[in-house]
Amino acid sequence: MICRHPTQGQKLDVAGLNEITVLIDRSETELTEVAMNSWSPGLDGPPHAHDQKEQNFLVTSGRGEVVIGADRFPAAPGDLFYVPAGVVHQTINLNKDQRLVYFLFNAFLDAGKEGHASFADHIAKVKHVRRQQADEQKAGVPGGTAPGTRRRGAKSVLPGPGPAATTLIKRSETTRCEALAWHLAAGSGATIPADAHKEQTLFVHSGTGTIQIGTERAEVKAHHTLLVPRGTAGALAAGAEGLQVVSFGTVITP
Repeated sequence: MICRHPTQGQKLDVAGLNEITVLIDRSETELTEVAMNSWSPGLDGPPHAHDQKEQNFLVTSGRGEVVIGADRFPAAPGDLFYVPAGVVHQTINLNKDQRLVYFLFNAFLDAGKEGHASFADHIAKVKHVRRQQADEQKAGVPGGTAPGTRRRGAKSVLPGPGPAATTLIKRSETTRCEALAWHLAAGSGATIPADAHKEQTLFVHSGTGTIQIGTERAEVKAHHTLLVPRGTAGALAAGAEGLQVVSFGTVITP
C-alpha cells in the first residue's frame, strides 16, 4: 500500500521558482504521478506546456492566479484546475509573503512518461528551461509549445458536505483523467468500487479518518495521499472531524 504524507516526500528545487514534494512517483505507477507544488511568494511562474501529460491542480493554501491557454482564473484553497496536454499554462502567486501551494496530479498519455524515469529526472532536465521561461515570461523556448486546440482548461470548486461523491472533472472532457470528491460528515463512510480500467490517487484535503484499499487500512489526515491500483476496491470512514477526499483517476484502458 502506498500511503504518504508530504513530510515523507522527496523534495525537488526547480531553479528557485518552486519546490516539488513527490508523493507518488511515476516509477511506482502505470500512468500517474502526484506531488505537492509550492510556488515562491510574489512569483510570476514560467509559461510552459506538457505535450505528454494532462494535469490537475488542487489549491491547498495561498492565493494567486492560474492561466490556462487564453483563460485566467483566480486561485484559492479548494479550487481545482484541469490543464489539457499541449496547452500553455502559468501559475502566478499574488501574495508577496506567502507561498502558493497546490496538489499536483499528472496523468501521462503513454507509457513513455515524457522519457524520464522519475520526477527527479524530469526536474533535473527541465529546471533551467523553466528558469528562462519565468525570466522571459515566454513559453517559446525548448519545452514550450503553442496553446492546444483540442480542449480548454477548466476550474471546479470542492463540494460542501453530502453523502454522495461529486464529479469535479468528467472523463468525457479529458483524454485520460477524471476527478471525484467526497465530503463526509463525522462517523459516515463511502465505498470506492473496483475499476479495472483506471488507477486512482486519493488525496485527503481535510479532516481525519480511515481509508481501506483492498485488505489494507491506513489512518489518515490532511494531505495524506494513497494509490488505488486498477481492479482494487476501497472504502472511506470519516473520523470526528469529518473527511474530505478527492479521487483523481487515470484511465489506462477505455
